[in-house]
Amino acid sequence: MQLFNKKRISIIVEGTYRDAVLELIENSGGSGFTVYTGIYGKGRHGVKENRGGFDGFSCNVEIVTITSPGVADHILQELRRMMEKGIMLVVHVTDVQVIRDHHFS
Repeated sequence: MQLFNKKRISIIVEGTYRDAVLELIENSGGSGFTVYTGIYGKGRHGVKENRGGFDGFSCNVEIVTITSPGVADHILQELRRMMEKGIMLVVHVTDVQVIRDHHFS
């Protein structure tokens, strides 16, 4: 079976920035994403709990996209710009292989 190399980008961010990250993915050429709400954990800045809130805006979300390496590079450059503006992000990038190449731009 033929597999195709892609990049999986996981972005954890406060819910208030969800739409900005989704717009960034779409404007960069990403073909889709998945959003997980109610993300909580502990890190360098202590515990970030799921406080619920209106439409998930007061809690963290995880946004996952799988893209081509070129699109991934553009998304990562734009995420770096967001971090330089003071927006707290946790970003993980993983090499993955997919069966349907045309589903992930």
